[in-house]
Amino acid sequence: MNDLLFGETFLRISLHRMCDLYFLKLSEAFKPLNKEQLWVEQYPGSNSVGGIVMHVTEHIHRNCLRLTEQEHLLGQDFHNFFPNSNFTPEQLLDQLEQQLKSWKQLIIRYINNPNDFNMEDVHHIYHLVEHTSYHLAQVIDRIQGITGIKFEFCKQGLNEKFLRDQIEASLIK
Repeated sequence: MNDLLFGETFLRISLHRMCDLYFLKLSEAFKPLNKEQLWVEQYPGSNSVGGIVMHVTEHIHRNCLRLTEQEHLLGQDFHNFFPNSNFTPEQLLDQLEQQLKSWKQLIIRYINNPNDFNMEDVHHIYHLVEHTSYHLAQVIDRIQGITGIKFEFCKQGLNEKFLRDQIEASLIK
């Protein structure tokens, strides 16, 4: 596989994993939540579901700054950024979706201009996808604990086959 094809494949997998698979799973998991459940700490010192999602949203924003060479705008102490807020589940999902749209535009720009994409970008994007995956699992586990609902994403079609179909469909366009 040549470098350009590898780069495009990596970008498409990352884009669809974040914007389709992860976001859809989170949206589904948020359906039964109310505002109080979103911000509850399940044990002393734990992060709320909402705080974790705000952390992920900020991480995506920070990735956008890195990819646009605006790292000088990055604040410090991000690792401890798990705020509590007054957002409803719908408002918080909307905030995440808007940030994902900005990130998606950058990834599409790289797909369309592969010479602008470099190995440092691969590291940043891979870290974002991995970090988001970790926190998505945390969020889903906490929501299952709060609501008693077991999400069966694979049975609902939110699985690797779905992801591959999204990637392959985007190659046709």
